[in-house]
Amino acid sequence: MDERQWINAIQKGDKRYLKDIVEKYYDDIFRFCVFQSGSREDAYDLAQETFLRFIRYVEGYHYRNLKGYLLTIAMNLCRDYLVEKARRGEREVSYDRKLDRDNSSERDSMWAVCQSPEAYLGRSEKSPESEFMEKDVHDRLMEMLSRLPQMQRESLILHYLYDMKYREIAKHTGVTVSTVKSRIKQGTEKLRGSIKREDFFAN
Repeated sequence: MDERQWINAIQKGDKRYLKDIVEKYYDDIFRFCVFQSGSREDAYDLAQETFLRFIRYVEGYHYRNLKGYLLTIAMNLCRDYLVEKARRGEREVSYDRKLDRDNSSERDSMWAVCQSPEAYLGRSEKSPESEFMEKDVHDRLMEMLSRLPQMQRESLILHYLYDMKYREIAKHTGVTVSTVKSRIKQGTEKLRGSIKREDFFAN
């Protein structure tokens, strides 16, 4: 069965396919929550609440893009989470320096935000020293990402990590395509500026 058939079955009362949906999309939702919250512990709670809300309102689901729909729920939960952190006077996002540091797929995706590491390192082959450097660079890049305004960070994550087109992001975030383009452009420029200021890839 495909996911549309899962949804139809669930809406008719057959809840066993909810497990298939959770298994298929949990990693994507959890990863998004990690990048938005900066906390694995809080991301677990946010991801769990995402699926609980989906289950609660599944009867009214009529979208074609299930992953996008789940990301929209997660996005709204993360926004509320960040507002509450700000209300308590906490820093919006402060990444654990060990957070996903060994996840090469996430690390490689984030390089696309600022160009590839090889372009900065000036080498095409990876030595043990460059592997160590990349892990350190990943930690620092995550910290820089945390400094971006929430809306810019959100758009960058959706575009670069989830390969969403501008129009898709606009639909899920409730803004215009031009606003999405502006957020991604400004966020990318800020990251590149931080990289240059901090001499990111200096030997």
